[in-house]
Amino acid sequence: MRVDTVSTFDIVLLTLAAFCTSALTAVVGAGGGTALIALMLQMMSPAAAIPLHGIVQLASNTSRAWMLRRHMAWQIVLRFVALMPFGVALGLWLFQGLPTEVIQMLIGCFVLLTLAIRQLKSLVGKDLPLWAFVPVGFVTGVLNMIVGVIAPILGVLVIRKDLTKERVVGTLSFFGFIGNLLKIAGFTLIGFSFEQYGSLMLAMVPAAMIGTRVGGALLSKLDEKWFLIVFRAVLVVLAVKLIAVDGLLKLLA
Repeated sequence: MRVDTVSTFDIVLLTLAAFCTSALTAVVGAGGGTALIALMLQMMSPAAAIPLHGIVQLASNTSRAWMLRRHMAWQIVLRFVALMPFGVALGLWLFQGLPTEVIQMLIGCFVLLTLAIRQLKSLVGKDLPLWAFVPVGFVTGVLNMIVGVIAPILGVLVIRKDLTKERVVGTLSFFGFIGNLLKIAGFTLIGFSFEQYGSLMLAMVPAAMIGTRVGGALLSKLDEKWFLIVFRAVLVVLAVKLIAVDGLLKLLA
């Protein structure tokens, strides 16, 4: 696979992005992973951004899943992972056949979708049947390989009346752990060279883990209402750029 050139300046910016987006997730609960993939796509192609994003997210999800291992909702987890490897295989096959511009458009559309889904509070009051997590796991495997992050939508689906907050967060962390682990394995199988980006990973992974721990202290004094408005506005701008500028304009050129 083609290797993107990553400058020292890019490494500094992406390391800062990993720190800030992890801090964001620690404060408001979600959204950091979506912001990070959108930012990474401003500096590299989806073929590099999606697997590298998986590495960074695997680190944070693994530590969170380990801390909350006693709170897993295994009746959901086991159903979720049953067909996920098959979804990953299909997603990987689709990813290799899609033009870069189309993938960027899909990611941009998915960013907008996640912002919209989080506003649909009525969905939270309806529990998803347990059997439905089997097809959800399959679809997650497919989308994880193409758009990189679907945690915001999974967060809406996992919230249930019979689960405590700790069990919801722990279960979502395991979803992130297994999803990113399979994503990394899939891209490794098709020849993606993670070692080519060793310097970037060595900088971003610790930054993300530190950001998770100190995010609350750094951002707790911000007015969360206005902060979220600005954050969502930035995500909308990035998503529109991915769709219109990086996608449509290049396809039509």
